[in-house]
Amino acid sequence: MSTVAGIARAALLVDLEISIYSGRKQDKRTQAEVTQSKGAASKRAASVYKSLFAECKELDDINKFQARVRAEHYRMTQPWNDYGARLLPTSLLQDYKQTMNRLEAEFDLLVDKFLDKYDTLVASAAFQLGTLFDRNEYPSRNQVANKFRMHISFCPLPTSGDFRLDIEAEVQRDLIDQYEKRAVAQVTAATQDSWTRLYNSLKRLSDRLVIEEDGKKRIFHDTIVTGALEMCELLTHMNVLKDPSLEKARRKLEEVLSGVTPKELREEDGTRLDTKRKVDEILAAFDWGIEDADSTADQPV
Repeated sequence: MSTVAGIARAALLVDLEISIYSGRKQDKRTQAEVTQSKGAASKRAASVYKSLFAECKELDDINKFQARVRAEHYRMTQPWNDYGARLLPTSLLQDYKQTMNRLEAEFDLLVDKFLDKYDTLVASAAFQLGTLFDRNEYPSRNQVANKFRMHISFCPLPTSGDFRLDIEAEVQRDLIDQYEKRAVAQVTAATQDSWTRLYNSLKRLSDRLVIEEDGKKRIFHDTIVTGALEMCELLTHMNVLKDPSLEKARRKLEEVLSGVTPKELREEDGTRLDTKRKVDEILAAFDWGIEDADSTADQPV
């Protein structure tokens, strides 16, 4: 069985689509006034966008929530291609569907809350925006409702056996070969994503558990431990290639953290330093070949 055929039995592709009403509009009249007042030779020297609802908690909540949905989608899936679809291990399918069904229900409630107040919010905007207000820029309630959408679609992972084309055998073999190479590269990228998650978790732990020479301890949130343990559990599903090195590193981190609590790491210097030593040993034991992709490494986690 080829690598791709094996992965096709252990994973599928999932695509998340979320669209929302932005509540923003380009204001060409104000843009022209700005460029003219600043002496710009071109009206395109600046772009002016206005918020049709200057202060709208309901719309802000929807924007924040859709970011949360995307983050959860990315947490439970792995990269596959450049077109939106991501790899989902079949062993995670039930958990993924339950999570997304719950989030979709919350999304619908937030949208309904906004739509229920829409007409009132438009009336309030007239006072908030002053001369910037233009009623023609506000769609009807039904038009706005159609701008909100959350949809999840699943499809099986294609294999080279799906090439059933009425073409010359040599051309077909070439297409199959190209697809197999591309698919193997995508599977490798998905596995690399798992390694990167594990590496960054280890790096955060190592950084946060430092005790400075003056005895000062770096601050961290409980999620540095709970999140790492959740990630370890997730990687048991995401290791679709059954990479023994990934499983060994994952298991070592799980063993290190399973016996300690965030409270102990904060209050007991011996436990803190021993845990950091074990984490650093895991980092030293593997040839990661990964640049630290975590831009929050210097922030409390």
